[in-house]
Amino acid sequence: MPDRRSFLQLVAALLPVGLAAQTPAPVPRPPRELARHTLTGPLEDFDVVLFELNPGPGTGRDQRHTGPVLGYVADGQVRFGVDHGPEQIVPAGGTFFEQTGALHSTFGSAKENATARVLAFMVVPKGNSGTVPA
Repeated sequence: MPDRRSFLQLVAALLPVGLAAQTPAPVPRPPRELARHTLTGPLEDFDVVLFELNPGPGTGRDQRHTGPVLGYVADGQVRFGVDHGPEQIVPAGGTFFEQTGALHSTFGSAKENATARVLAFMVVPKGNSGTVPA
């Protein structure tokens, strides 16, 4: 299946060469868009964004997405929760899903002194930015 192979090649290219080579507390980069594909019909875009999450309470809380989001944890562990539900710890290689309009109530690295990296696959409806404050 060529699409899956392309996805796995992208993920492999983003993973660090060796976890031991990382510094104990790297400075995370702001989210960066890796790809955007224009869609037709009621949908505008399909975005792929790389997030580096700090330890602690997290970033991106108190916001909603205007379309569904599938997250893939590329490195580290992620604390994740929506709509003030139970918090989950998602390990590297794991995924999480957000329904359209779900509120980020927890989102950050689960490790006290290490960042986590997440690939987010977001569907953006026409006339929306994809993310709105809660």
